[in-house]
Amino acid sequence: MPVEQWQQLISKLTWPVVLLGGPEHQVTGDHIAQSNPVKIYNACGKFNLKESADILKEPRWFFSHDTGLMHMAATLKKPLVAIWGNTIPEFGMFPFYGPNNLLTHPSPILAHAEVDGLSCRPCSKIGYSVCPKSHFKCMKDQNLEEMIRQVDQLLQGRS
Repeated sequence: MPVEQWQQLISKLTWPVVLLGGPEHQVTGDHIAQSNPVKIYNACGKFNLKESADILKEPRWFFSHDTGLMHMAATLKKPLVAIWGNTIPEFGMFPFYGPNNLLTHPSPILAHAEVDGLSCRPCSKIGYSVCPKSHFKCMKDQNLEEMIRQVDQLLQGRS
């Protein structure tokens, strides 16, 4: 999602936020964290993959794009809101919570955030950081209120 979307989403949360990602995400993480440096810690580029996996053991829930960190969170059985933009879970790269939790029988601790009804979606199997159509509606039109509702539902299911 664009920086502004992340800032808006995080502003609606009552919890502190840790941003994880590689060195290539550090500048973007800095821009996101600028909106609330007390609430948001930018850990992008500060930890290797194993250290990031260790950090993922701690949160009660997790937001992620279609990335390796999304799959690590699923492996750790973390409640997850998977954010889909130019990729779609039906391509088979959805978070895997075990053989009984496939797309046909989704995990109770997994929610999908995606913009339906875009004729240009999916435009990629592996994702792009820029939109080939130049509008990036698959990310800019994400429903942030729905994502917050999904987190609340996931947490209620775990209590």
